[in-house]
Amino acid sequence: MDRRFQGESHNKVDGKGRVSIPVKFRRVLQNCDAEYAPGGQPRLYIAYGDPKKNYIQCLSGDAFDRIDAIIQAQTPGSKQQKLLMFLYYQKCEATHLDETGRMVLPQAARDKIGLEDEALFEGHGTEFHILNPAQAQSEEDRMLALIDEFAGGDDFFDPLTLASEPERPAP
Repeated sequence: MDRRFQGESHNKVDGKGRVSIPVKFRRVLQNCDAEYAPGGQPRLYIAYGDPKKNYIQCLSGDAFDRIDAIIQAQTPGSKQQKLLMFLYYQKCEATHLDETGRMVLPQAARDKIGLEDEALFEGHGTEFHILNPAQAQSEEDRMLALIDEFAGGDDFFDPLTLASEPERPAP
């Protein structure tokens, strides 16, 4: 059962902002939505308010529910809660896919990243990002530079050495 967004896909965007979601991403949306029922449409949330991000953040129903729980757990009226509410309530749209697997990207989201006739979908585990393909290369260049930084000149550097295995409870 697919539960992680992985891979990349270039998809066309029409004049009304409609774009097809990659099939493999659709399966993850279904599998990561506790409210999804066969024959229905999985929930999808499009967050576009963070000015520091050059992409649109897309969340499954379950991922959004986790963020919603975090927001609700904040002290009412606190700066943290206000910021999270701005990013994930005010600057976030709930949407769904049509019967062909397409969605309409909000105009504000398209404007944020300068999206016109093509979108790049990138899997990021529990979420996926939509980028303007012209901006994607600079993002990839930043990641390659980060690999070089961690490698410190070691031609045989393995990025998995950065990850530590979670501790397992004693039996």
